[in-house]
Amino acid sequence: MRTFHAILSLTATMTATCNAGDLVGFDDTPITVEDTPVKGVAQVPCTEVGLDIALTSIGVEHGTAVGAISKGDPLCTATGGGIRTAVVGTDTNIFAYALTDAADAASVKYLIR
Repeated sequence: MRTFHAILSLTATMTATCNAGDLVGFDDTPITVEDTPVKGVAQVPCTEVGLDIALTSIGVEHGTAVGAISKGDPLCTATGGGIRTAVVGTDTNIFAYALTDAADAASVKYLIR
């Protein structure tokens, strides 16, 4: 079961389908490129183009780690989807901070603010 705690939800009129928990960009499509600005996290799946869905833009979410992540690490998007530890000074789109440790391909809990 997927859990999240949304403090601020925004609506996205999706231009592509996505799964619940996918990172969504400001173009209302799932993010698949690293270090991309994040509008929010899909709270529910989008099964057809043009569907309005809620995105968690501030709150606590869960995602899939790409590489090892340590509690407190700044996070950014990873190539192919997912979340990776951001390189401070290099990555410009830090969108969250890890609340838990996670191994590669494991679930990581994070705070979006």
